[in-house]
This record gives sequence, structure tokens and C-alpha cells, in this order.
Amino acid sequence: MSNAMPGEAVTSFSVDQDVDESPVNTQEKNVTDFDKESFNMPLNGEYEPSPSERVRRQVELYEATNGAEGGTQNGKPVIVLTSQGAKSGKIRKIPLMRIEHNGVYAVVASHAGAPKNPFWYYNLVANPLVELQDGSVKHEMRAREVFGQEKAEWWKRADAAYSEFPNYRARAGREIPVFVIEPVPA
Repeated sequence: MSNAMPGEAVTSFSVDQDVDESPVNTQEKNVTDFDKESFNMPLNGEYEPSPSERVRRQVELYEATNGAEGGTQNGKPVIVLTSQGAKSGKIRKIPLMRIEHNGVYAVVASHAGAPKNPFWYYNLVANPLVELQDGSVKHEMRAREVFGQEKAEWWKRADAAYSEFPNYRARAGREIPVFVIEPVPA
């Protein structure tokens, strides 16, 4: 399967194979069906810093100090998530609350309880290959939206990591998406 939007032609890449330039018609996308080899490539593209000065400065400080500075928000630890823009294709970076369990992370598309999803939600849906920086360590990972019991388990972990998430859920007026960020198999 591909990480393109339905109906888009894509080019798939693999470490172990030559480039396949044949178009792939993707009428349906299921992120759990991605071929693990297609994730063995780094994110490429032009980096576009956030239009938010606070976000831009925090990302710059975090990256410059490997998380020693800029590594918290409201007193809680953050990670920096790098993704590829759904529309622009540009590389985007955002600090998000650190929610980790046994080497797997989660990110919550709460947008601080706003009625709409944050822009990065659409980036992860369209392009699930991400880079996650936790302190000085960077990981190539894959985002997967979770539902049902799995989502409930991650909500428990998220609420324990950041006490404002229940307030965000109460005022959002929407179901807040949760993504699991998993290591890419070697």
C-alpha cells in the first residue's frame, strides 16, 4: 500500500530494490498495511518553520540543545515530531507532549481543546512516516491512528503524562484523535 491520498499516483522506494516508478492507484489507505521497506528512507524536502513564533523558537532551542533546553511545555516533557506536509510536501516540526510506553510513543491531536484538529493531524494521516526526537535521540517512526480499547489505553497514559488532556476533551466538541508512533521495523 502507499501513503498517498486515494487516487493519487505515487512512486515507491525500497532500500533493497530499484526504484519502482509505476503509478499505484490507492482507492483505500490502511496505515497498518504499509510495506515496512517503504519506510527505510529519511524524510526529505524543504523545511518550513512554524508560523507560530513560540513553536518555531521552541523547536530551534530543542534541536540546538538536544532537548536540554526547550524540552518542556507547562512543566512537562515534550518531543519534537517531524512530518511531511499533507498539501505542501514541506517538512514541518512541532513540539508535543511526551507520552511513551516501552519504546512506543503517542501524540494527541487535541489542539488544546480547539474544535478543529491541528494541521499536523492531516500530515500524519497523509504521510505516516515521521521522525521523533526525544532529547538527543532521533527515531524514524510510523504514525498510526488508534481506536477503541487501544485508544482508551493510550488515553490513560496521556492523561497521566499531562493533566490538561481531560479538560481539552471536555471542551473540544469533537473526538480527539490519538496516534501511536511506532519504530519502523529494520
